[in-house]
Amino acid sequence: NREGLKLDKDYDIHRRYFKRNYLKYLPKDTSVKILDAGCGLGHFLYALTKEGYQHVNGVDISEELINFCKKKGFKAINSPLADYLKNNVNMFDVIIFNDVIEHMNRKEIFEVIQLMYNSLKKDGIILIKTPNMANPITASGGRYIDFTHEIGFTEVSMRELLFACDFNDIKVVGTDIYIFYLNPLNYIAKFSAFIISGLLYILSHLYGRKTLKIFDKDILAIAKK
Repeated sequence: NREGLKLDKDYDIHRRYFKRNYLKYLPKDTSVKILDAGCGLGHFLYALTKEGYQHVNGVDISEELINFCKKKGFKAINSPLADYLKNNVNMFDVIIFNDVIEHMNRKEIFEVIQLMYNSLKKDGIILIKTPNMANPITASGGRYIDFTHEIGFTEVSMRELLFACDFNDIKVVGTDIYIFYLNPLNYIAKFSAFIISGLLYILSHLYGRKTLKIFDKDILAIAKK
């Protein structure tokens, strides 16, 4: 049906986006155990499965979303995230945390990120994606487009959080939203965004804000236990 085709197309678009931005940071060993924390409709579960990862798990507080994921054949559990992490210590090689952290308050964030640290195996990796508050064009929209958003991050505050939770080898990058072969206009858009980011970098320095270097729409943090 039309809704099913639309969802399949959406899955494929997200897969291309994840492949471009995430795959380089994931272990090459497809037998590693991966948790998608706040898996939603299973976009990342789908992408990882298509890339050949064999042990991909999702958790979400929404029973409706988990039931949907299960119908799609994904391994997913309905549970509050903190409770799930407490029951899975030293369990995962990778934890993915996409577009969830901005929905939490500071106390919840520290608790959950520390629990994620405990749930990772030695040398395990965490990846966190969230809207970039350093981008003056998209930041206010990213922060206030959803009534449930509680907080926003820049590359600097994200590094501070992960450092405070004992993570190492912390890296924060901007994500590439332009999937060229789906729309040729993406070439023009990417070039324009590159020029604008350069101007924002210069303006930021002129105003004395020299710690900010990333002005993409979203940031992706990668860190190791």
